[in-house]
Amino acid sequence: MDRLPLAYSTALRLRDAGLSDDAIARRVGVEPEAVGPMLRVAEAKLASVGYDDADGGTR
Repeated sequence: MDRLPLAYSTALRLRDAGLSDDAIARRVGVEPEAVGPMLRVAEAKLASVGYDDADGGTR
């Protein structure tokens, strides 16, 4: 996750902690409508470098 911009990695961690999109938006400084796309981009970036959350890191 250290390959992601801070806002993206923070958003992923907050989502994994169970925070709502509104709460995530407030914490990372974006509009609530931007959280979903931000999370999808972050997940795509992680997938492109082989990061697999299920095994705790890179393959």
